[in-house]
Amino acid sequence: MQSNHIRDEWSAVKSAVHELRWALHQRPELGYQEHRTTQVIQEFLLKHGVECKLFPETTGVVAFIDNKAAVTVGLRVDIDALPLEENTGHPQSSQNPGIMHACGHDMHASIGAGVAILASRLRQYMPVNVKVIFQPAEECSPNGGAKKMIALHVLEQPPVDYMLGLHVWPDYKVGEIGIRPGAIMAASDKFRIIVTGVSAHAAQPHKGTDSILIASEIVNAIYKGIPRKVDPFDPYVLTIGEISSRGRYNVICDHVEMSGTIRTFTAATRTSIHKWLADMVSQVAALHQGKAEVILERGYDVVSNDMTLTAQFTAHAQEVLGTAAVKTGNQPSLIAEDFSAYSQMVPSVYFHLGCDCQYPLHSDHFLANEEALDVGVELLTTFLLATQAANGRNVSEKPAT
Repeated sequence: MQSNHIRDEWSAVKSAVHELRWALHQRPELGYQEHRTTQVIQEFLLKHGVECKLFPETTGVVAFIDNKAAVTVGLRVDIDALPLEENTGHPQSSQNPGIMHACGHDMHASIGAGVAILASRLRQYMPVNVKVIFQPAEECSPNGGAKKMIALHVLEQPPVDYMLGLHVWPDYKVGEIGIRPGAIMAASDKFRIIVTGVSAHAAQPHKGTDSILIASEIVNAIYKGIPRKVDPFDPYVLTIGEISSRGRYNVICDHVEMSGTIRTFTAATRTSIHKWLADMVSQVAALHQGKAEVILERGYDVVSNDMTLTAQFTAHAQEVLGTAAVKTGNQPSLIAEDFSAYSQMVPSVYFHLGCDCQYPLHSDHFLANEEALDVGVELLTTFLLATQAANGRNVSEKPAT
């Protein structure tokens, strides 16, 4: 079909979808609390003639355009916000104190709504069934909403043959995307370190065991020791983000807690760092006559793009956006995403959508450029219509790892 026909259909609903974006942006909600967000999206879809389903077990919506086709394509968009006070200064900033869409999920949800509406309006040209999964709680690692939605059978009835996903990306200009085969986002694990010493008067340190000293040695060991324990060609990050203690200025502290994150791309490095961290923490504490333990929470796995599907999507994006606008030489990001749960179930492709912002994701100043919404809707809708990914491959193949 002609691209101007697609643009005509988009022109008819564009302003409404942009209004939806700001409605979501002004009323952000945290993971598993997106009740109003769910209602707004459901009402919006129904208003535009799109069939959708709610879940009594959780927040979130699934839109379904049933074309009685042999292939069903899923698009995952997330809907939750972050516990930050918005400081963008935008006239349509968050009206919910201490909560903002600092990761652009308002954009993702609106792009999903736009694709669902266009897929419905263009269904006579659409050779696939389309499921748009408006997923809750992506930010709630390690218990994000992807696995919950999968458990609620969103990849079934009918079975989803392959999945699409995206994230707005401030490092790229509007009209650009980043994409690569294989790993594109890292695995993410959370850890807590609990250090226990013995309290004493600060003037008599020999009578106590200083947990702050032990914690300091652990911090130094973490940042100095890891590079000698993993393959230097395998990217990783181990970061301590929080340290807390209890006590008084003139008391030897007997308790320190630290928490942080581990980001990896391979199972070998992930396992190696887990073991090294537990062993090192215990040994450092023992050296100073204290005790320490590591509590690990395994979080999201690596987001892995299917080789064939990624090649097809890349070629399509180059045709729509221009070759120079499709960044394929980028390194994988150590940011994590629970889209990984879908990519482990079916062939998937995930890309970064340029939104041209000088502030990073999760900043209280982050605000995605509005025009990225139009690019995302056009790119995804035209890909669904082109259906290269539905042909020339066995969609029952396992996703690449």
